[in-house]
Amino acid sequence: MRIITLLIIIAFFFGCDDFISSQRYEDDYYIITGLLYQGQPIQPIFIGKTISPFDDDFTDMNIPDAEVIIKEFDGETLLDSVQLVYFPLEQGIGIYIDPFQTKIISSDYIYRIEAQIGDELVFAETEVPDSIYVLPNDAFTTDSTTVFPQLIYETADSEHPLVIQTTDDEVVNLMFKFYCLEEFEDEPQYIVTFGDHETPEDEEEYENMNGFPRRVDFYGSYLPVLNPDNGQYYVTESAYSGAIVFYGDYEFSVYSISQNYFNYLYMADGYTHGGIQNGFGYFGAVSGTTLYTEVVE
Repeated sequence: MRIITLLIIIAFFFGCDDFISSQRYEDDYYIITGLLYQGQPIQPIFIGKTISPFDDDFTDMNIPDAEVIIKEFDGETLLDSVQLVYFPLEQGIGIYIDPFQTKIISSDYIYRIEAQIGDELVFAETEVPDSIYVLPNDAFTTDSTTVFPQLIYETADSEHPLVIQTTDDEVVNLMFKFYCLEEFEDEPQYIVTFGDHETPEDEEEYENMNGFPRRVDFYGSYLPVLNPDNGQYYVTESAYSGAIVFYGDYEFSVYSISQNYFNYLYMADGYTHGGIQNGFGYFGAVSGTTLYTEVVE
């Protein structure tokens, strides 16, 4: 569980009381933030409540006593359910986890989260997107343990586009994450000189609270195109190089993301569109793969 994500959520739920807008919330509202990953166990989920930035403590958003269940459905048929348990973190905030990690998320099913908080039931449902497949390319590997192939930055878009095979011609919501694997101590070199220096001057410049610029994400809706030669549908992303900020080893993640999560990311006040009933936040799912490369001049 990345605490960074939690801090971002907190920022979303603070109200304003300046001359531009009145304080957003007068009462407590419940929050769920959680993503399911196709082919993986249930990842940690945060359940809490909104707090005031003026007289509340950071830890006041914590809810350690919710009863949390994730249910798995095939259509309307309940197949399985998993009880999550509260796990405290050092920062005074806790998360809810599956302690046994035996339930593997499948794209064949619908998942529903239910959080009973006192007399209030906060819940959401999400479909898991169909699996996507990134076509092999000699500039990428899926093996994180091998020597990474090299990707020449100047020709990345033109000679090594990311080509994603989908199951059909339906619009697909995609998210791309680009993460530099170089440590700050390794003095990662900017591709485009930043100010008067070629490497980050401190760790905050390398990776701020949102992970930027070490990590850069972007997302969008794409319409797959039919290849008449083989009858398969593809999406081609050939303008991704702008998300690569440093030379060195990189991790590229390519995900198909559920509508709940896409709405949360894309829409204004997205935390009200993330599928949460009787609360805010998001409950979504992703399906995808991770590639590795070494970005060179």
